[in-house]
Amino acid sequence: MSRILIFFSLVIPIVSCVNEVANSETPGIVNEIFVDSVWAANSVGFDIQTAGDMQFVAYFDRNRMMTVASRTLDSDVWQKHTLTNQLMWDSHNRVCLGIDEEAYIHVSGNMHVHPLAYFRSTKPYDVNSMVEFNEMVGVNESHVTYPKFFHDKSGSLYFSYRDGSCGDGNIMVNRYLPGENRWERFLPNSLFEGIVDGETRAAYHHWVKDSNGDFHFAWIWRWTPDVETSHQICYATTPDLLNWKNAAGEKVSLPFKPDDERVIVDGTPSKGGMHNSRYRLILTKNDEPIIGYIKYDEEGLTQLYLAKFMDGEWVIRQVSDWDFRWKFIDGGAFMTIGGYFHFAGISEDGILAIDWKTEKGQSGRYNIDIETLAHSDKSAKIKTRVPQDIDKRLTDLPGMSVRMVHDQVNTIEETRYVLKWEAQHGGFAKHAPDTIPKGPLSPLVLLEIR
Repeated sequence: MSRILIFFSLVIPIVSCVNEVANSETPGIVNEIFVDSVWAANSVGFDIQTAGDMQFVAYFDRNRMMTVASRTLDSDVWQKHTLTNQLMWDSHNRVCLGIDEEAYIHVSGNMHVHPLAYFRSTKPYDVNSMVEFNEMVGVNESHVTYPKFFHDKSGSLYFSYRDGSCGDGNIMVNRYLPGENRWERFLPNSLFEGIVDGETRAAYHHWVKDSNGDFHFAWIWRWTPDVETSHQICYATTPDLLNWKNAAGEKVSLPFKPDDERVIVDGTPSKGGMHNSRYRLILTKNDEPIIGYIKYDEEGLTQLYLAKFMDGEWVIRQVSDWDFRWKFIDGGAFMTIGGYFHFAGISEDGILAIDWKTEKGQSGRYNIDIETLAHSDKSAKIKTRVPQDIDKRLTDLPGMSVRMVHDQVNTIEETRYVLKWEAQHGGFAKHAPDTIPKGPLSPLVLLEIR
Protein backbone atom coordinates (compact mmCIF):
# COMPACT_ATOMS: atom_id res chain seq x y z
CA MET A 1 0.00 0.00 0.00
CA SER A 2 1.50 3.31 -1.05
CA ARG A 3 2.00 6.27 1.24
CA ILE A 4 2.44 9.94 0.41
CA LEU A 5 4.57 12.17 2.65
CA ILE A 6 3.76 15.86 2.30
CA PHE A 7 5.99 18.67 3.59
CA PHE A 8 4.88 22.30 3.66
CA SER A 9 6.64 25.50 4.54
CA LEU A 10 5.12 26.31 7.89
CA VAL A 11 4.62 29.65 9.59
CA ILE A 12 2.82 28.82 12.81
CA PRO A 13 2.23 31.36 15.59
CA ILE A 14 2.97 30.39 19.17
CA VAL A 15 -0.15 30.85 21.29
CA SER A 16 -1.12 29.82 24.75
CA CYS A 17 -2.46 26.27 24.99
CA VAL A 18 -6.04 27.23 25.84
CA ASN A 19 -9.18 25.72 24.32
CA GLU A 20 -10.57 28.04 21.63
CA VAL A 21 -14.20 27.41 22.45
CA ALA A 22 -16.78 29.44 20.60
CA ASN A 23 -19.60 27.63 22.33
CA SER A 24 -20.23 29.28 25.69
CA GLU A 25 -21.64 26.10 27.18
CA THR A 26 -18.47 25.24 29.03
CA PRO A 27 -19.09 22.33 31.42
CA GLY A 28 -18.42 22.71 35.10
CA ILE A 29 -17.73 20.51 38.11
CA VAL A 30 -21.09 20.13 39.86
CA ASN A 31 -19.87 17.69 42.51
CA GLU A 32 -16.49 16.66 43.92
CA ILE A 33 -16.63 13.48 45.99
CA PHE A 34 -13.74 12.34 48.15
CA VAL A 35 -12.99 8.65 47.62
CA ASP A 36 -9.86 7.89 49.66
CA SER A 37 -6.25 8.83 50.35
CA VAL A 38 -3.84 7.07 48.01
CA TRP A 39 -0.12 6.31 48.02
CA ALA A 40 1.55 8.58 45.48
CA ALA A 41 5.30 7.83 45.35
CA ASN A 42 4.90 5.93 42.08
CA SER A 43 2.41 6.77 39.35
CA VAL A 44 0.10 3.94 38.25
CA GLY A 45 -3.27 3.94 36.52
CA PHE A 46 -6.62 3.54 38.33
CA ASP A 47 -10.03 2.77 36.81
CA ILE A 48 -13.68 3.84 36.99
CA GLN A 49 -16.89 2.47 35.49
CA THR A 50 -20.57 3.27 35.80
CA ALA A 51 -23.13 0.47 35.46
CA GLY A 52 -26.81 1.26 35.84
CA ASP A 53 -27.23 3.45 38.90
CA MET A 54 -23.98 2.15 40.41
CA GLN A 55 -20.44 3.43 40.11
CA PHE A 56 -17.21 1.53 40.75
CA VAL A 57 -13.57 2.55 41.15
CA ALA A 58 -10.42 0.46 41.48
CA TYR A 59 -7.23 1.94 42.96
CA PHE A 60 -4.35 1.37 45.40
CA ASP A 61 -4.94 2.89 48.84
CA ARG A 62 -2.57 4.68 51.23
CA ASN A 63 -1.01 1.31 52.15
CA ARG A 64 -0.58 0.38 48.45
CA MET A 65 -3.36 -2.22 48.74
CA MET A 66 -5.58 -2.87 45.71
CA THR A 67 -9.04 -1.58 46.59
CA VAL A 68 -12.48 -1.63 44.99
CA ALA A 69 -15.12 0.91 46.00
CA SER A 70 -18.73 1.45 44.92
CA ARG A 71 -21.53 3.97 45.40
CA THR A 72 -24.99 4.65 44.07
CA LEU A 73 -25.14 7.73 41.85
CA ASP A 74 -27.38 9.54 44.33
CA SER A 75 -24.95 9.06 47.24
CA ASP A 76 -21.52 10.40 48.21
CA VAL A 77 -20.85 7.41 50.49
CA TRP A 78 -18.48 4.70 49.25
CA GLN A 79 -18.50 1.00 50.08
CA LYS A 80 -14.85 -0.10 50.05
CA HIS A 81 -13.23 -3.51 49.94
CA THR A 82 -9.47 -4.12 50.27
CA LEU A 83 -8.07 -6.97 48.15
CA THR A 84 -5.10 -9.17 49.04
CA ASN A 85 -2.71 -7.55 46.59
CA GLN A 86 -0.12 -4.86 47.38
CA LEU A 87 1.30 -2.53 44.74
CA MET A 88 4.88 -3.10 43.67
CA TRP A 89 7.18 -0.22 42.69
CA ASP A 90 6.58 0.00 38.96
CA SER A 91 4.69 2.57 36.87
CA HIS A 92 3.41 -0.23 34.62
CA ASN A 93 1.33 -1.77 37.40
CA ARG A 94 -2.07 -0.21 36.83
CA VAL A 95 -5.35 -1.67 38.07
CA CYS A 96 -8.44 -2.09 35.87
CA LEU A 97 -12.02 -3.24 36.36
CA GLY A 98 -14.95 -4.47 34.30
CA ILE A 99 -18.62 -5.25 34.88
CA ASP A 100 -20.09 -8.23 33.00
CA GLU A 101 -23.61 -8.68 31.58
CA GLU A 102 -24.91 -10.11 34.88
CA ALA A 103 -23.39 -7.24 36.93
CA TYR A 104 -20.48 -9.19 38.45
CA ILE A 105 -17.33 -7.17 39.14
CA HIS A 106 -13.94 -8.15 37.67
CA VAL A 107 -10.62 -6.60 38.75
CA SER A 108 -7.02 -7.18 37.64
CA GLY A 109 -3.72 -5.33 37.95
CA ASN A 110 -0.32 -4.83 39.59
CA MET A 111 1.53 -6.82 36.91
CA HIS A 112 4.61 -6.13 34.80
CA VAL A 113 5.67 -9.48 33.39
CA HIS A 114 4.15 -11.10 36.50
CA PRO A 115 1.60 -13.89 37.05
CA LEU A 116 -2.01 -12.90 36.50
CA ALA A 117 -3.68 -11.18 39.47
CA TYR A 118 -7.45 -11.46 39.07
CA PHE A 119 -10.46 -11.04 41.36
CA ARG A 120 -14.19 -11.49 40.73
CA SER A 121 -17.28 -10.82 42.83
CA THR A 122 -19.61 -13.68 43.75
CA LYS A 123 -22.63 -11.36 43.97
CA PRO A 124 -23.80 -8.74 41.45
CA TYR A 125 -22.61 -5.18 42.14
CA ASP A 126 -21.17 -6.30 45.50
CA VAL A 127 -17.57 -5.18 46.16
CA ASN A 128 -17.57 -7.02 49.48
CA SER A 129 -17.98 -10.38 47.73
CA MET A 130 -14.72 -10.16 45.75
CA VAL A 131 -12.81 -13.47 45.55
CA GLU A 132 -9.23 -14.03 44.42
CA PHE A 133 -8.90 -16.38 41.40
CA ASN A 134 -5.60 -15.41 39.74
CA GLU A 135 -6.51 -17.53 36.73
CA MET A 136 -8.76 -17.10 33.69
CA VAL A 137 -8.01 -19.80 31.13
CA GLY A 138 -4.87 -21.16 32.81
CA VAL A 139 -2.53 -20.81 29.81
CA ASN A 140 -0.09 -17.98 29.01
CA GLU A 141 -0.85 -16.19 32.28
CA SER A 142 2.53 -16.19 34.02
CA HIS A 143 4.05 -13.09 32.36
CA VAL A 144 1.20 -10.57 32.22
CA THR A 145 1.35 -6.81 31.49
CA TYR A 146 -1.14 -4.13 30.37
CA PRO A 147 -4.46 -5.66 31.52
CA LYS A 148 -7.65 -4.10 30.15
CA PHE A 149 -11.35 -4.96 30.43
CA PHE A 150 -13.65 -3.76 27.64
CA HIS A 151 -17.01 -4.50 25.97
CA ASP A 152 -18.12 -5.16 22.42
CA LYS A 153 -21.28 -3.72 20.86
CA SER A 154 -23.39 -6.57 22.30
CA GLY A 155 -22.21 -5.88 25.86
CA SER A 156 -19.96 -8.93 26.22
CA LEU A 157 -16.99 -8.45 28.55
CA TYR A 158 -13.46 -9.00 27.21
CA PHE A 159 -10.01 -8.95 28.78
CA SER A 160 -6.80 -8.20 26.88
CA TYR A 161 -3.21 -8.31 28.08
CA ARG A 162 0.34 -8.76 26.90
CA ASP A 163 1.79 -12.21 27.43
CA GLY A 164 5.60 -12.07 27.62
CA SER A 165 8.10 -9.26 27.88
CA CYS A 166 8.78 -6.11 25.93
CA GLY A 167 10.16 -7.04 22.53
CA ASP A 168 8.95 -10.61 23.03
CA GLY A 169 5.27 -10.37 23.92
CA ASN A 170 1.90 -11.15 22.36
CA ILE A 171 -1.51 -9.54 22.96
CA MET A 172 -4.06 -12.11 24.14
CA VAL A 173 -7.84 -11.62 24.24
CA ASN A 174 -10.30 -13.50 26.50
CA ARG A 175 -14.12 -13.34 26.60
CA TYR A 176 -16.23 -13.92 29.70
CA LEU A 177 -19.13 -16.39 29.52
CA PRO A 178 -21.48 -15.16 32.27
CA GLY A 179 -23.86 -18.13 32.13
CA GLU A 180 -20.95 -20.48 32.74
CA ASN A 181 -18.98 -18.23 35.14
CA ARG A 182 -15.78 -18.74 33.21
CA TRP A 183 -13.44 -17.15 30.68
CA GLU A 184 -12.57 -18.52 27.26
CA ARG A 185 -9.67 -17.69 24.98
CA PHE A 186 -11.59 -15.67 22.41
CA LEU A 187 -8.90 -15.40 19.75
CA PRO A 188 -7.27 -18.73 18.85
CA ASN A 189 -4.09 -16.82 18.08
CA SER A 190 -2.69 -13.68 19.63
CA LEU A 191 -3.80 -10.32 18.28
CA PHE A 192 -0.20 -9.37 17.48
CA GLU A 193 2.69 -11.75 16.84
CA GLY A 194 6.11 -10.13 17.03
CA ILE A 195 8.25 -13.21 16.39
CA VAL A 196 9.35 -13.20 12.75
CA ASP A 197 12.33 -15.22 11.46
CA GLY A 198 13.71 -15.56 14.97
CA GLU A 199 13.52 -11.82 15.68
CA THR A 200 11.15 -10.58 18.37
CA ARG A 201 9.15 -7.37 18.64
CA ALA A 202 6.16 -6.22 20.68
CA ALA A 203 3.14 -4.16 19.61
CA TYR A 204 1.66 -1.28 21.63
CA HIS A 205 -1.89 -0.51 20.58
CA HIS A 206 -4.78 1.93 21.02
CA TRP A 207 -8.34 1.56 19.81
CA VAL A 208 -11.50 3.63 19.57
CA LYS A 209 -15.08 2.67 18.73
CA ASP A 210 -17.00 4.27 15.89
CA SER A 211 -20.69 5.19 15.60
CA ASN A 212 -21.59 1.55 14.87
CA GLY A 213 -19.58 0.15 17.78
CA ASP A 214 -16.84 -1.20 15.49
CA PHE A 215 -13.23 -1.11 16.69
CA HIS A 216 -10.48 0.92 15.01
CA PHE A 217 -6.99 -0.15 16.06
CA ALA A 218 -3.68 1.68 15.67
CA TRP A 219 -0.45 0.16 16.88
CA ILE A 220 3.30 0.68 16.89
CA TRP A 221 6.04 -1.94 17.04
CA ARG A 222 9.05 -1.87 19.37
CA TRP A 223 12.19 -4.00 19.32
CA THR A 224 13.49 -3.75 22.90
CA PRO A 225 12.68 -2.14 26.28
CA ASP A 226 14.26 1.07 24.94
CA VAL A 227 11.48 3.34 23.66
CA GLU A 228 13.75 4.70 20.92
CA THR A 229 13.34 1.35 19.12
CA SER A 230 9.65 2.15 18.50
CA HIS A 231 8.83 2.02 14.81
CA GLN A 232 6.18 1.41 12.16
CA ILE A 233 2.68 2.82 12.80
CA CYS A 234 -0.12 0.47 11.62
CA TYR A 235 -3.94 0.44 11.37
CA ALA A 236 -6.86 -2.00 10.95
CA THR A 237 -10.56 -2.12 11.81
CA THR A 238 -12.99 -4.84 12.94
CA PRO A 239 -16.63 -5.18 14.03
CA ASP A 240 -16.03 -8.21 16.26
CA LEU A 241 -12.25 -8.75 16.79
CA LEU A 242 -12.47 -11.76 14.44
CA ASN A 243 -12.97 -10.23 10.99
CA TRP A 244 -10.51 -7.49 10.09
CA LYS A 245 -9.94 -5.06 7.22
CA ASN A 246 -7.23 -2.55 6.43
CA ALA A 247 -7.91 1.06 5.51
CA ALA A 248 -8.51 0.08 1.88
CA GLY A 249 -11.25 -2.35 2.92
CA GLU A 250 -9.13 -5.41 2.13
CA LYS A 251 -9.51 -8.42 4.40
CA VAL A 252 -6.51 -9.03 6.67
CA SER A 253 -6.03 -11.93 9.05
CA LEU A 254 -4.62 -12.42 12.54
CA PRO A 255 -2.15 -12.36 14.07
CA PHE A 256 -0.77 -9.04 12.84
CA LYS A 257 2.96 -9.20 12.23
CA PRO A 258 5.64 -6.55 11.63
CA ASP A 259 6.45 -5.36 8.11
CA ASP A 260 2.99 -6.17 6.72
CA GLU A 261 2.55 -3.51 4.02
CA ARG A 262 -1.22 -4.02 3.99
CA VAL A 263 -1.60 -2.37 7.40
CA ILE A 264 1.42 -0.04 7.64
CA VAL A 265 0.59 3.66 7.91
CA ASP A 266 4.13 4.99 8.39
CA GLY A 267 7.10 2.64 8.09
CA THR A 268 9.62 4.83 9.94
CA PRO A 269 12.32 2.48 11.33
CA SER A 270 13.74 2.08 14.83
CA LYS A 271 15.43 5.17 16.30
CA GLY A 272 13.45 7.41 13.99
CA GLY A 273 12.04 9.48 16.84
CA MET A 274 8.82 7.54 17.38
CA HIS A 275 7.60 6.78 20.91
CA ASN A 276 5.13 4.02 21.78
CA SER A 277 3.07 6.39 23.96
CA ARG A 278 3.07 9.38 21.60
CA TYR A 279 0.51 8.47 19.00
CA ARG A 280 -3.25 8.92 18.97
CA LEU A 281 -6.24 7.90 16.86
CA ILE A 282 -9.37 9.99 16.27
CA LEU A 283 -12.38 9.38 14.01
CA THR A 284 -14.22 11.92 11.88
CA LYS A 285 -18.02 12.09 11.90
CA ASN A 286 -17.88 9.68 8.94
CA ASP A 287 -15.78 7.27 11.03
CA GLU A 288 -12.61 7.97 9.02
CA PRO A 289 -9.42 7.45 11.06
CA ILE A 290 -6.82 10.19 11.52
CA ILE A 291 -3.62 9.18 13.31
CA GLY A 292 -1.31 11.67 15.01
CA TYR A 293 2.21 10.78 16.10
CA ILE A 294 5.68 12.08 16.92
CA LYS A 295 8.85 11.30 14.95
CA TYR A 296 12.03 12.97 13.64
CA ASP A 297 11.94 15.02 10.46
CA GLU A 298 14.62 14.88 7.73
CA GLU A 299 16.86 17.14 9.82
CA GLY A 300 16.54 14.96 12.90
CA LEU A 301 14.21 17.32 14.77
CA THR A 302 11.10 16.13 16.62
CA GLN A 303 7.84 16.93 14.83
CA LEU A 304 4.13 16.13 14.94
CA TYR A 305 2.67 14.28 11.95
CA LEU A 306 -0.86 13.40 10.86
CA ALA A 307 -1.88 10.49 8.63
CA LYS A 308 -5.20 9.95 6.85
CA PHE A 309 -6.26 7.41 4.22
CA MET A 310 -7.31 9.34 1.12
CA ASP A 311 -7.84 8.22 -2.47
CA GLY A 312 -6.51 4.74 -1.84
CA GLU A 313 -3.36 5.59 0.11
CA TRP A 314 -2.13 6.96 3.41
CA VAL A 315 -1.29 10.66 3.16
CA ILE A 316 1.18 11.85 5.80
CA ARG A 317 1.49 15.49 6.73
CA GLN A 318 4.02 17.24 9.00
CA VAL A 319 2.02 19.81 10.95
CA SER A 320 4.56 21.21 13.42
CA ASP A 321 7.70 23.29 12.95
CA TRP A 322 9.49 22.59 16.20
CA ASP A 323 13.20 23.31 16.61
CA PHE A 324 14.44 20.65 19.03
CA ARG A 325 15.35 16.97 19.08
CA TRP A 326 13.75 14.83 21.77
CA LYS A 327 16.42 12.72 23.44
CA PHE A 328 15.61 9.19 24.61
CA ILE A 329 17.13 8.76 28.07
CA ASP A 330 17.41 5.68 30.31
CA GLY A 331 15.26 3.61 27.99
CA GLY A 332 12.50 6.20 28.35
CA ALA A 333 11.89 5.99 32.11
CA PHE A 334 12.96 9.55 32.95
CA MET A 335 12.70 11.59 29.78
CA THR A 336 11.69 15.18 29.24
CA ILE A 337 8.19 15.76 27.85
CA GLY A 338 9.56 16.18 24.33
CA GLY A 339 6.65 17.08 22.11
CA TYR A 340 3.20 16.42 23.53
CA PHE A 341 -0.15 16.73 21.74
CA HIS A 342 -3.83 16.16 22.44
CA PHE A 343 -6.76 15.86 20.03
CA ALA A 344 -9.22 18.39 21.43
CA GLY A 345 -11.89 17.36 18.91
CA ILE A 346 -13.31 17.95 15.44
CA SER A 347 -15.71 20.82 14.81
CA GLU A 348 -18.95 20.54 12.86
CA ASP A 349 -17.32 22.24 9.87
CA GLY A 350 -14.44 19.75 9.76
CA ILE A 351 -11.62 21.43 11.68
CA LEU A 352 -9.44 19.20 13.86
CA ALA A 353 -8.16 21.02 16.95
CA ILE A 354 -4.81 19.80 18.29
CA ASP A 355 -3.44 21.25 21.53
CA TRP A 356 0.32 20.88 21.89
CA LYS A 357 3.31 21.81 24.00
CA THR A 358 7.04 21.13 23.95
CA GLU A 359 9.86 20.78 26.41
CA LYS A 360 11.04 24.28 25.37
CA GLY A 361 7.98 25.85 26.97
CA GLN A 362 6.15 26.49 23.71
CA SER A 363 2.47 25.64 23.41
CA GLY A 364 -0.49 26.31 21.19
CA ARG A 365 -3.29 24.92 19.08
CA TYR A 366 -3.19 23.70 15.50
CA ASN A 367 -6.43 23.97 13.52
CA ILE A 368 -6.33 21.38 10.73
CA ASP A 369 -8.71 20.89 7.81
CA ILE A 370 -9.54 17.18 7.99
CA GLU A 371 -10.14 16.96 4.23
CA THR A 372 -6.63 18.11 3.30
CA LEU A 373 -4.65 17.90 6.57
CA ALA A 374 -3.58 21.49 5.87
CA HIS A 375 -3.54 24.26 8.46
CA SER A 376 -6.76 26.25 8.53
CA ASP A 377 -7.44 29.90 9.29
CA LYS A 378 -10.70 28.84 10.92
CA SER A 379 -10.92 28.40 14.67
CA ALA A 380 -12.29 25.03 15.66
CA LYS A 381 -15.62 25.48 17.41
CA ILE A 382 -15.23 22.60 19.87
CA LYS A 383 -17.62 22.12 22.74
CA THR A 384 -15.37 21.16 25.63
CA ARG A 385 -16.17 17.96 27.47
CA VAL A 386 -14.40 18.95 30.68
CA PRO A 387 -13.67 22.25 32.48
CA GLN A 388 -10.53 24.08 31.43
CA ASP A 389 -9.16 24.01 34.99
CA ILE A 390 -9.75 20.29 35.48
CA ASP A 391 -6.00 19.68 35.86
CA LYS A 392 -5.70 22.09 38.79
CA ARG A 393 -3.42 20.68 41.49
CA LEU A 394 -4.94 18.91 44.49
CA THR A 395 -1.91 19.33 46.76
CA ASP A 396 1.11 21.61 47.10
CA LEU A 397 3.52 18.70 47.50
CA PRO A 398 6.68 18.95 45.34
CA GLY A 399 7.26 16.59 42.44
CA MET A 400 3.60 15.62 42.08
CA SER A 401 1.59 15.62 38.86
CA VAL A 402 -2.16 15.38 38.35
CA ARG A 403 -3.46 12.02 37.10
CA MET A 404 -6.94 11.43 35.73
CA VAL A 405 -9.02 8.65 34.22
CA HIS A 406 -12.37 9.19 32.51
CA ASP A 407 -15.38 6.96 32.89
CA GLN A 408 -16.16 5.51 29.46
CA VAL A 409 -19.75 4.59 30.38
CA ASN A 410 -22.19 7.39 31.15
CA THR A 411 -25.68 6.63 32.42
CA ILE A 412 -26.94 10.21 32.42
CA GLU A 413 -26.87 12.31 29.27
CA GLU A 414 -24.48 15.28 29.39
CA THR A 415 -22.92 14.03 32.64
CA ARG A 416 -19.31 12.88 32.77
CA TYR A 417 -17.26 11.37 35.59
CA VAL A 418 -13.52 11.74 36.09
CA LEU A 419 -11.34 10.10 38.74
CA LYS A 420 -8.52 12.45 39.79
CA TRP A 421 -5.44 12.20 42.02
CA GLU A 422 -1.76 13.16 42.12
CA ALA A 423 1.42 11.08 42.03
CA GLN A 424 5.15 11.24 41.52
CA HIS A 425 6.61 9.50 38.48
CA GLY A 426 8.57 6.92 40.46
CA GLY A 427 9.86 4.95 37.49
CA PHE A 428 10.04 1.21 36.99
CA ALA A 429 11.06 -1.72 39.19
CA LYS A 430 14.77 -1.10 38.61
CA HIS A 431 14.34 2.34 40.20
CA ALA A 432 12.73 1.04 43.39
CA PRO A 433 14.40 2.20 46.64
CA ASP A 434 15.60 -0.36 49.16
CA THR A 435 12.75 0.64 51.43
CA ILE A 436 9.50 1.76 49.83
CA PRO A 437 8.31 4.96 51.57
CA LYS A 438 4.89 5.25 53.16
CA GLY A 439 4.19 8.49 51.32
CA PRO A 440 3.54 10.99 49.94
CA LEU A 441 -0.23 10.67 49.95
CA SER A 442 -2.78 12.28 47.66
CA PRO A 443 -6.55 12.65 47.88
CA LEU A 444 -8.44 10.58 45.33
CA VAL A 445 -11.57 12.41 44.21
CA LEU A 446 -14.42 11.78 41.81
CA LEU A 447 -15.51 14.74 39.71
CA GLU A 448 -19.06 14.93 38.37
CA ILE A 449 -19.07 17.20 35.34
CA ARG A 450 -22.06 18.69 33.61
